[in-house]
Amino acid sequence: MKKILALLPIFALLLTLPAGAQDAKPANLRPDWTEGQTATYEFWGKTEKQETAQIFGQEQSETTTFISEGQVSWIVKEVNDDGTAVCSMNLTRIKFSIIAGENEPVVLDSDNPSGDRPAFDNLMSALVATPLTVTVAADGTIEKVEGIDELENAAGAEAVDADVVPDELDFKETASDLASLISAPAQATPGQTWQTKNTWNHEDVFPNAETLAEWDTTYTFDSVGNIAGVPIATIKTESAIDIKVDLSQLPEQSPDIDVQISDASGKGEILFDLSRNEAVARNDSMTYTASITVTPPKPELPPIVVKIVEKNQSQLLRIAEK
Repeated sequence: MKKILALLPIFALLLTLPAGAQDAKPANLRPDWTEGQTATYEFWGKTEKQETAQIFGQEQSETTTFISEGQVSWIVKEVNDDGTAVCSMNLTRIKFSIIAGENEPVVLDSDNPSGDRPAFDNLMSALVATPLTVTVAADGTIEKVEGIDELENAAGAEAVDADVVPDELDFKETASDLASLISAPAQATPGQTWQTKNTWNHEDVFPNAETLAEWDTTYTFDSVGNIAGVPIATIKTESAIDIKVDLSQLPEQSPDIDVQISDASGKGEILFDLSRNEAVARNDSMTYTASITVTPPKPELPPIVVKIVEKNQSQLLRIAEK
């Protein structure tokens, strides 16, 4: 993580500098890869979740911080005549840190298993040992991810039973935030925009209530410049996010629960290498606010009100290519 953090000011500066001479010629923002093309990325993410609860007249507040970091390789295995590509995506290192309030951090590290959380230790080992096969459409959209069964077998029954193994939708989102631009135009000039709509899994806003996030994203081809002689396109994104919480599967005896989501949005910037048609770096953020009201069945008891404010920041940086 220190390496990424050290480079972030450089990329922040690059993103704010004028692009220099603008290239008015159309640029291809779609994958134009060759078999064997390889990129290695370092990633870092931080989520701060502040929860404030009003329980029987008493206010309780706690902030939980989640940090993820690691490396992932992206290898083009096959390029088809129709422009689709089959790629290998492999996490080669992954580490999670969870800090709840003033408590000591809980750390899950593929390089240093804790030994006291076997389900998670097995999952971390399986993630770095199991390459996944990703099919990418001609426009950069992730069509499918294969290898989930092999991952579950490697993680073991305990991890599967604990429901901690990511599913295909999770990995499609991961792949969508790596080398390619989603639904990108083959010929684009600065100022051009395009839109995508994707539905991704989202952490449960309310315990055991399945939660999905519908992202409506506008991509803007902002500019073209040169970094160390490499032509780089800057793409900016703005997203409206509709977070849907499914309370229908909760037990029938559950109290009345109301969940309201507001201020859900995201934005980002992408540096795209036009010589290799792949992302060099990404800087993304998202935020949302949730208000949860739980009304006890006894009318003499006051409702429990919980407010959640979550902020997420993520960085991706290509550290090697061939």
